[in-house]
Amino acid sequence: MAAAPPAPKPKEKGPACKLSSIINGQFVMVQMLGKGGYGVVYEVIRRDSPSVRFACKAELALAHNNLKTEWDLMTLLKDNKSKHNIIGIELGSERNYNYIVMHLVGPSLADLRKYIPSKTFTLYTTTVCGIQCFDSLVEIQKLGYIHRDVKPSNFAIGVLGSDEEKLVYVLDFGLCRNMFNKSKELRKPRMKAPFRGTIPYCSLNIHQRMEPGRHDDFWSLLYMMIEFHLSDLPWENMTKENTKKEKESKIDSLLAKCPPEFQMIRCYLLTMCYSREPDYAKIRGVLCQIMITNKFTPDMPLDWQNGGPYENIFKPLASAVKHKRSKRKVSLEELLDLPKPGTAPLYTEKDFPHPGELEQPRDESVSKSDDTIIEKEGPPPAPKPAPKPIIHPAPIKTSGENHHKPGTTISMKPAVPRSAGEPTSVKPLTPAGSVVTRSPTGHHTSLKPVTLTPRPPGEIRQSVRRTATVTPRAKSDNDSLKPVAVSMKPAVSTMTHKAQHPTPPLAGSMAAPAMTMPPFKKL
Repeated sequence: MAAAPPAPKPKEKGPACKLSSIINGQFVMVQMLGKGGYGVVYEVIRRDSPSVRFACKAELALAHNNLKTEWDLMTLLKDNKSKHNIIGIELGSERNYNYIVMHLVGPSLADLRKYIPSKTFTLYTTTVCGIQCFDSLVEIQKLGYIHRDVKPSNFAIGVLGSDEEKLVYVLDFGLCRNMFNKSKELRKPRMKAPFRGTIPYCSLNIHQRMEPGRHDDFWSLLYMMIEFHLSDLPWENMTKENTKKEKESKIDSLLAKCPPEFQMIRCYLLTMCYSREPDYAKIRGVLCQIMITNKFTPDMPLDWQNGGPYENIFKPLASAVKHKRSKRKVSLEELLDLPKPGTAPLYTEKDFPHPGELEQPRDESVSKSDDTIIEKEGPPPAPKPAPKPIIHPAPIKTSGENHHKPGTTISMKPAVPRSAGEPTSVKPLTPAGSVVTRSPTGHHTSLKPVTLTPRPPGEIRQSVRRTATVTPRAKSDNDSLKPVAVSMKPAVSTMTHKAQHPTPPLAGSMAAPAMTMPPFKKL
């Protein structure tokens, strides 16, 4: 009895880490902070200094280490003195997962909004967060990357209760893409790009599977600010196709409820395409204009700060923080860097083309390749069917012989016993030896040696019509034609090529006779 095949290994659902797990012998997981499709985020402490806590992001170890890409970009941002980047502590691997240990920050902007009963920020907080999020994306794009997953949960403030609660950090570089090749040239856009991002916040270009560009990050930021100002987006929890339709049909009604600067940003983004570098100063100037026209100042408290409109909600959360707070001082005035009154240009909607006035530009030069996508979309290809075994026919043996001489033709058709006295329709060709045999039309000539061995019936079929009918007769072994009524009028012969002998004519027919010629003499 054959042994049973080994059972397939169960598919790993996620990293093999949990509370109290020890990483690299020095970090202990004490609390889960978040969980997603790729991995988990834990709060960890050092075993030698429990008062200082960090965040640890763990992802299932795959063929490509996505966390290594994040680590490299975090290092680049740190070297370029980014203001909105989280500092990485350690990159490593444990069991079936890779991990990054980094500085711990506070709640995300998505979590902060959910704590507020109306699920909205004040316009001041919306604008301050919008400017800082914009600056963090510009820092990434100046290094040649785009984020491709801009959403509220990928931005977080510093630890609640500390001075860093005024600072917004950018998170999660797992979907970042380098737009430039090794020669510092802009990559050609693909004809059809895989969907990357989060459905409620991605731009219509991403829905249309166009190559994501720098302006698409700012489309996502615009949807974020609309949500901060008006609460949940109307296409929340919809399918990808329905979300696309809602974004196309309801964007005008949403922007009508927002400050006019939101509409200006939208009109500007409609003039952008993949290859065009955005005018960062112009977009930032429009965002700062919201602060100026509404007479907001950097010394005003944000919604979650002491003295803010929701102080009673966030103060208990700040007091529950267990780890040691950072002593870093943050100046909101330096972060926002607002222009001095009277020095900045005042933008109006007339300075931007209205939707539909200009045709949206498109990049004509495209590439079919994608040298940055690791995994292929969709299900894996179906396995190829196994080739069918080739069965070779067994060698045919004739009576009294096991082998045949070269040049002998053997019929594959089984022999049928004939009745006594039945004439044969195959006659030996004369003279023997090498002969020249011509077809009835004289177009095909065979110079092959011919033997006296019976051959299968030829492929030429000839017919003429006669008024007299032919009585049915017994079918011989070599007959390929059925008895038919023929006419006396000659008809066009029907034939197929490759035949070397015509089929012997029926009795009373007028088939063309075979022509023979004397054998050639050897030179």
